Amino acid sequence: MPASQVREEEKPDTDLLVSQLSQWADILDVPIADLLEEPQNNLSSPIRERAKLVRIMKTVKAISERTQEANIGILAEVLTDQLVDLMPELADINAWNNVGQRRSLNDLGQIAERRISCDSIVGAMRD
Repeated sequence: MPASQVREEEKPDTDLLVSQLSQWADILDVPIADLLEEPQNNLSSPIRERAKLVRIMKTVKAISERTQEANIGILAEVLTDQLVDLMPELADINAWNNVGQRRSLNDLGQIAERRISCDSIVGAMRD
């Protein structure tokens, strides 16, 4: 499809055929309903449900990694298997981070707050 046609079909006032909407839905992998009106929370229902399952799996993995009790470990393993049955992609999910919280892309690490003199770098290179 030419770029000019794509730009024309993206306009909110363009009158598209149902077959065209169906093609867009397939390409974007979203329900047609999401193309007809804005979703209330910016995520379609299937995507929202998948995100919930990912969060649950992260919690189960964290419990599994941190538990000292064998019974809890077994329950976490069973729950992991059940979640993977629901959504196979969950098999590759890791636990929540152990320490602190992730920095956003705008946050700087401690190295940005520490000043290092050029002399110390040059001295280190000589050694």
